[in-house]
Amino acid sequence: MARWACKRYATLKPHLFDASMKIVVASDIHGISVELRSQLACLGPHTVLSPWPGEGKPFASEQEAVTAFHLQDGLTSYARQIADVTQREPALLIGFSVGATSLWRHVSSPDCHPDSRAFLYYGSRIRDHLTLTPRCRTAVFFAESEPSFQPEAVVNAVINTGAQCEVIPGTRHGFMHPNSPHYRADLAQVHFQMILREAMNDHR
Repeated sequence: MARWACKRYATLKPHLFDASMKIVVASDIHGISVELRSQLACLGPHTVLSPWPGEGKPFASEQEAVTAFHLQDGLTSYARQIADVTQREPALLIGFSVGATSLWRHVSSPDCHPDSRAFLYYGSRIRDHLTLTPRCRTAVFFAESEPSFQPEAVVNAVINTGAQCEVIPGTRHGFMHPNSPHYRADLAQVHFQMILREAMNDHR
């Protein structure tokens, strides 16, 4: 399904927008996989980051991975990894889950170039960092169903930071990542089309 969807995204011809702008994707706790790389191929040249070294995740379960990530202050190290790649240059930034929350911290820091553009998906820990203010245009998308909080309860707080924010009806945490049990290929297709379309509009 991811390969089919990527062909559909490719009709938007991402090479038409500013090729000098870096595209950086911060994966979620599942890390990098063949399926994710296939899905992201539609972006053209890009860098995909992981909270783990190498491919996949070094844990048997998602919950083990989440626990280990936060015990190691993973959000701080992941945000540092993002900054090392972007090098304070304009970038198209896409993040999922812990990658989205790490990007939220990045876009609110001096390491983020104000001409960057960020699309952040189900970064549940963003709710713990609502005093931060993004330095670039940022859109935050929450899943409707989250096990640890009520997304609707934080939407206005996110909007008050200057970011766009939306709860996607009928979704659960993980709907953009092909390795998540809650993956929604139909919505992933729609959102990657939207990201590429808006990126092209920004650079016409």
